[in-house]
Amino acid sequence: MEKILEQYFIQKNELVFTNIGTIHLTKKPASWIGEILHAPELSILFTTVKKKPSNQFFSYIAEALSVSPEQANIQYEQFLQKSFEKQEATITIGNLGSIEKKGDEYFWKNNFTSNQYYKDITISPILSKEEVYKQKSIQWPWIALILSILAITAIIFKYL
Repeated sequence: MEKILEQYFIQKNELVFTNIGTIHLTKKPASWIGEILHAPELSILFTTVKKKPSNQFFSYIAEALSVSPEQANIQYEQFLQKSFEKQEATITIGNLGSIEKKGDEYFWKNNFTSNQYYKDITISPILSKEEVYKQKSIQWPWIALILSILAITAIIFKYL
């Protein structure tokens, strides 16, 4: 079940634990400040707002387990109840982190840090000492005139 929950979280960026709480993936986009491109920041936040998972969630579990959505709901509830029946219990969600129960309270232990994957980039202006030579170019009216003269000459030679 943990693998299914991990996959769902990765795809939907949210995972609801019935009557326990919810984990969310929050994203702060990259930003320019001066000459530094600050890396985007991703973090997983746990809120203890108790709610029920969506029907989409149970459909996802049902498809993964090859059961009906109602049966998936029952199996998920039993999984949570069995996992947290002790006073000190933990559910690990892949390498992302784990929900720990201590007494009657739940805590998220985060193993995911986006700064391992993204780094800030410092960009300084590029100074070039090379001189840029301006190329001489023939303007298009002159090219058209030369081509038309060649075409007229070719037509005259063909008929002579």
